[in-house]
Amino acid sequence: MSEWDIVVAGAGHNSLLTAAYAARAGFKVLVLEGADRIGGDTTSEELTLPGFIHDPCATAHNLMQSNPLMRDNELQLDRYGLRYLYPDPVFTMPFRDGRSITMWRDLDRTCGELARFSEADAKAYRTLLNDWQSLSPIINDEREHPPRRPAEVLARTQAGALGDRGVAIRHASALDVITARFQEEHVRAFFGWIAFMTLHPLDESETGTLAFSLVAGRQRFSWILPEGGSIRLPLALARIIEENGGTILTSRPVTRIVVEGGRATGVVTADGSTYAAAKAVVSSIHIRHLPDIVGDTNLGPDYAAGIARWKPSITMFTAHYALSEPPRFKTEAGPMASVTMGGLESLASLARMLAAFRAGRLDLDDPVILALTPTVIDPSRAPAGQHTFKLISFLPYELAEGPQYWDEVKDEVADRLFESVAALTTNLSPAIVLGRAVSSPLDLERRNPANWRGSCHGGASTPDQSGWFRPVEGWSNYRTPVTGLYQTGACTHPGGSVSGLPGRNCAMVLLADLGATSFPPSRAGKGQGGSRVRQAAAG
Repeated sequence: MSEWDIVVAGAGHNSLLTAAYAARAGFKVLVLEGADRIGGDTTSEELTLPGFIHDPCATAHNLMQSNPLMRDNELQLDRYGLRYLYPDPVFTMPFRDGRSITMWRDLDRTCGELARFSEADAKAYRTLLNDWQSLSPIINDEREHPPRRPAEVLARTQAGALGDRGVAIRHASALDVITARFQEEHVRAFFGWIAFMTLHPLDESETGTLAFSLVAGRQRFSWILPEGGSIRLPLALARIIEENGGTILTSRPVTRIVVEGGRATGVVTADGSTYAAAKAVVSSIHIRHLPDIVGDTNLGPDYAAGIARWKPSITMFTAHYALSEPPRFKTEAGPMASVTMGGLESLASLARMLAAFRAGRLDLDDPVILALTPTVIDPSRAPAGQHTFKLISFLPYELAEGPQYWDEVKDEVADRLFESVAALTTNLSPAIVLGRAVSSPLDLERRNPANWRGSCHGGASTPDQSGWFRPVEGWSNYRTPVTGLYQTGACTHPGGSVSGLPGRNCAMVLLADLGATSFPPSRAGKGQGGSRVRQAAAG
């Protein structure tokens, strides 16, 4: 048995962040990852052909840019090989009627695109961004700390610059906000598509801020992505952990968290090895799997009941391609290669997609699409002159025929989606395809147990699974009913996507419980990092 101060179960970006802050604070940290590489949903692999680096799940790292981790450069990640790229255009959105809207990093240029459809809507966009400037300090502060009680959230919002208008925005659906502020149908589709990109159904209550935050973030930061692939963030964090005396072991799935006298004292891995934790265990195991690993009796009936009610989020279907040239999307200014393309014909198309999703139906006649060609800005991801292409749609894990039906239909579904996108380009066709790898929602669950029921975002961010209630009411502060056991990852506040906030917030709570008087820790690294985990992570 080996003993550490802190043992971390899982090496996704959030758990690595918690581990990096703890190692920087001087604790002896061990990270155990079940897969053969680190990163979780922020990893990169050669999925199609050698030399083509694909991101199986997350590609964009937008939400993390406003995290104090990046804003204040708390861990100096740039010293460890992490470099972000800022595409321009941010994205383009071609429509089947020949019209198009492109977001540019320059606000005036984006407004010029909108003004071609409606001068009033272009002006309304500036107003929306100004309103977000008034509301964002309150919401960002909430996201950067353990959740507050709903009554306190309400009071803080009412006391903010927008007052009751801010409260109304937070209670509204994103669709309500979009239809109230914008009039032209193409423009409404443009804002609906952006607001949907964290996979929350926009017709549900308390999604109103998504109509503000996501478009404002893209306008400010672009569709930002790390040079070399999503894995570059986990690799940088791994170097910090190792530099400060920590260790990361891959192919070590945690099968049991040891609880003695009501306290977490270590973990057991699938090979029977035991790793003792003198001070704490940090879990990023999906909470629906937690009872089997910790034990229902250790979690208590209220916590276990909360876990049992957990709901998945909207799920993704992904097809990865190796291409001989980048897709050139049809725009009114001419064919355009773009890192990001959005596909949504209208808000009615979004409603149709949500209805089919909820019914477990595959409706491919009018799909919602996200298409990414990272190599337009990052040629390091493919052989010279060639490209990676990622085509995403939002389709149900739980098909009416059952999840296993995905194995029969996924290739046909990929073909249909490819044809839909090809019609919006001048050159996308099987003739430029060198290789393909398809991942259904079921495949995403198979590759990463944290993608429970295909959900890469941990679970739905409905009001009963957000803030004070995520993951369980009374236990949203990253602690659990087991003393010394902490929970991080997408199942904790503020939820999924690559924000790093669950990891940073968990580190704040953990280190405070262990006696830290300030955050972030400033202890310099020891320069002891090894290379083994980096070699394993790179495949």
